[in-house]
Amino acid sequence: MVTSGPLEKLVQAGGFAGFSVGWRAEAVPTGFAPLDQLLPAGGVRRGSLVEWLCHGEASGAAALASAVACRLAEAADREGGAAASTIVVVDRKGRFYPPAVLGWLERARGAGRHAPRLVVARPAHDADEVWAIDQALRCQGVAAVLAWPARIHSTAMRRWQLAARASLAVGLFVRPLAAGREPSWAEARIGVAAQPGGGLAVRRLRLSLVGGPWAGEAQLQERSVDVGIDLVRGCAAGALPEPVAPRILERERMACRAS
Repeated sequence: MVTSGPLEKLVQAGGFAGFSVGWRAEAVPTGFAPLDQLLPAGGVRRGSLVEWLCHGEASGAAALASAVACRLAEAADREGGAAASTIVVVDRKGRFYPPAVLGWLERARGAGRHAPRLVVARPAHDADEVWAIDQALRCQGVAAVLAWPARIHSTAMRRWQLAARASLAVGLFVRPLAAGREPSWAEARIGVAAQPGGGLAVRRLRLSLVGGPWAGEAQLQERSVDVGIDLVRGCAAGALPEPVAPRILERERMACRAS
């Protein structure tokens, strides 16, 4: 279980500042059915914040958050909001890995849709990072903001939450596991742990709900799911993209020949 060890301590600590449970907005499916079942709204609610708490750099949390960001941008494009199909990546320490989103961009092109547009900001200081996230979340043309803030003052996160509510952008924050002890205005906190298997193109992850707008610790018991991310096809592992772009299939064949 992911909720054993350090994550269990996060559950015990709570680490939640008091999200307004009266807030209601549309929930967008993430493309990962087990994750949707784990999230309180049955998907990622527009205008909300989500924290992904992980064990180090190779947990797969950034790949999952990137995939969710692409799904949010695709949903905006399908609804005719092409101006809102932009993803802003606030990458202060060079953690963003572009190949993690290429499969999703190719799939959107293969389906005849606009591929999500990526804007990467590289702030030099903590204060600049806080400001960049705040400004991106306030922009009406942004579907999702992906960032790696190590430390967040609760006042800054409260501003981010209000900014996201106003624009309906979603903040997706990949953070260290220790951040779970801090108060948060995120609608959901998802613990992410890498699992063995899957190979180079597929990441296997175990996800656990470790914080959010609910009452009672009992609701957190046994709330873990497993997901797989197919980085080449841009979908959940085992799912069929709709449709698969020919260049994606060619890239898979080349990878198989090289292996």
